[in-house]
Amino acid sequence: MSQQPFDPGIPLLTEVLLGPDVAEPVAPAAAAPAVVATPAFPPSIAQPDWDVIEARLTQRILHQVQGKIDHLLEERIAHVLQTALQNALIGMRGALREDLQQSLEQIVAHAVSHELGHLHPPAQ
Repeated sequence: MSQQPFDPGIPLLTEVLLGPDVAEPVAPAAAAPAVVATPAFPPSIAQPDWDVIEARLTQRILHQVQGKIDHLLEERIAHVLQTALQNALIGMRGALREDLQQSLEQIVAHAVSHELGHLHPPAQ
């Protein structure tokens, strides 16, 4: 499959960035040297403010990372809370069962003694 290295109908990056007045003719890729020099911006085109670009990029990346960290923290906290609540409920269930059993024993004992008192009135 033969592929042409250069299509004159497609604009080059330098033509898009610098405009047609500044564009330099470029040889096909096969004849291009191994190291390509970056064309200097003409004085009429403002240089990009790399500090501003860096600050914006840093903010955007920090915002994305913070969102992921927040999500991971929420998942981890939910898992830890679920485990802690399950353990607490298991402990409470045992304590509540013991308290309920003691209360029921007292109520039943009182009810039985009360009924026995009705069936056998005390001798006078």
